[in-house]
Amino acid sequence: MLAEPVAKLVAEKGLIPLTEPQLLAIPRILRGENVLIVAPTGIGKTEAAILPILSLMLEERANVKNGIFLIYITPLRALNRDLVSRISWWASRLDFKLSVRHGDTPSSERRTQSLSPPHILVTTPETFQILLIGSRLRSHLKTVRWIVVDELHELASDKRGSQLSLALERLKKIVGDRIQV
Repeated sequence: MLAEPVAKLVAEKGLIPLTEPQLLAIPRILRGENVLIVAPTGIGKTEAAILPILSLMLEERANVKNGIFLIYITPLRALNRDLVSRISWWASRLDFKLSVRHGDTPSSERRTQSLSPPHILVTTPETFQILLIGSRLRSHLKTVRWIVVDELHELASDKRGSQLSLALERLKKIVGDRIQV
């Protein structure tokens, strides 16, 4: 199921047994299916999405050394910060670079991201749209294979959801049909 390094970290973190949403989502994501995970707060939705993607990223990194592999979109900057703190444990142990980008990201950090892109980029829908315009960072989007949209219900019912949908279509034009959501 999960790549051995990820499975070992799951055991180290004490996440065994996996929750029902994790048991249902992980195999589907590993098979390349697009998945919508709906479950109560605190049941492990983030891990249900991130663990199989990290497993697949280990394989991808063997072929492509640099570039953004995963874009994780959340509706609020506060969620970005929380998510980065949760994912950083996994990313650091698997030697993946993780970065956050939103309206408050300092220009020095944005420049660093453009010159040496992270493997995992956490952002907001609005900043995601801006990434598609900038020429330097846009070139690094060609390696994106996975998109996770957290708290989708917060975006679906207003113009932010429509804008995100358009941005995802633009990204698809850059990377082709090999993107998994």
